[in-house]
Amino acid sequence: MAEVLLSEEEKYYLVLGVAQDIRVDGRSRLDYRSGDVEVNTVTNSHGSVRIRLAETDVIVAAKVDLGVPKTVTPNQGTINFLVDCSPTASPDFEGRGGDQLAETICRILSSTYAKSSSINLKSLCIVPKEFCYIVDVDILVLQCGGNLLDVIAMGVKACLGTCEIPRASGTRYDLGKPVPVFSRDEFQFDYLDVSKAPVIVTLPRVGRYFVVDATLEEESCSKGKLAIGVAPDGNITSVDKLGKACYQVRSIAASVQMAAKVGVDVNKVLSDRIDKLKKSKLHSTKVWQAKQDDEMEVS
Repeated sequence: MAEVLLSEEEKYYLVLGVAQDIRVDGRSRLDYRSGDVEVNTVTNSHGSVRIRLAETDVIVAAKVDLGVPKTVTPNQGTINFLVDCSPTASPDFEGRGGDQLAETICRILSSTYAKSSSINLKSLCIVPKEFCYIVDVDILVLQCGGNLLDVIAMGVKACLGTCEIPRASGTRYDLGKPVPVFSRDEFQFDYLDVSKAPVIVTLPRVGRYFVVDATLEEESCSKGKLAIGVAPDGNITSVDKLGKACYQVRSIAASVQMAAKVGVDVNKVLSDRIDKLKKSKLHSTKVWQAKQDDEMEVS
């Protein structure tokens, strides 16, 4: 991840504050910084969000295409991830640095959403073995101000939760093969159920203590971190170690317990936000449709 250069005195000051549960910006070890989520930030997509958490700024956009199910999963659709770490977001993203980070993030997201407990991929299947939806999720990192993986995971869940999936009204047969039939009404669509999708809580260890939502300065004081996937019910879905640090078993157990506690709260706040975003999209769609109907009547 992106880092900043700090003197030994500055690192000691940060570590001392974390030990006393008073971080430089006044937060405790379990506190997140304030953030915001905007919807419909990319017009030529089926769903998009822009999520900001302090100085970290990420855009996530989803595009839905028609494809063929994989041979090993003939009754499921597919979700693909592509991460672009803009060199302007951080000097560390220049050259191979950004590519390596993007590969790591894609790997973690793919393994997380490949699990059947995250999203029901069968809902993306139209005709088994023949047609399914392929959802391509593009992630653009505009600015990195620490805790990048958490922000991306929250953005992906919000984007998939507000992504408009075209509604298939049925099937017809062409030369003996089933072909999906789609509704002509562009306002008829479905949403993916992300109620069980996890978020990721990244825990770098600053000194002897783990912290959530670390700043770049705090990440510079840590040799590694644990990225822990947490479902809305508090179950742990994945654990990934990033960096060169080594952890004792009791440290991992403590971090998992800490991530579960924080992850439940993050999932609840994010789910409420997704519901509000879907309601706002539905309201704006009805307003636009009513305006179009009025214009047609006038003409």
